[in-house]
Amino acid sequence: MYDILYQVHIGTWIFLLVSIGLNLFYHASVFKILFRLMSIVMLGSGIALAYEWSFPLVFILKLVLALLLIGLTEVLLKKENPKEQTVLLLCVSGLFLILVLIGFGIIRF
Repeated sequence: MYDILYQVHIGTWIFLLVSIGLNLFYHASVFKILFRLMSIVMLGSGIALAYEWSFPLVFILKLVLALLLIGLTEVLLKKENPKEQTVLLLCVSGLFLILVLIGFGIIRF
């Protein structure tokens, strides 16, 4: 069961990145719906993985950071001002990098 959840979780992260890129270049509502759907699947598979490992602290931290990332990305996709969008894009990129490093075990607690 762990392998299935892990593959779903990694796959949804990839689709999430693709949908964010598409949202930034093409402002169609279909891509926003895809982003929200992938966010729900990603959070669900992440919580299932945490349950599988009995909720260690690192998973709770990743959940909080992932929720923050999703919120910042939603704000980023709604911004019209390019200066604000640049700052938010840097924040989202940095937070995503931190989550990837924690997810692959490079940053450990």
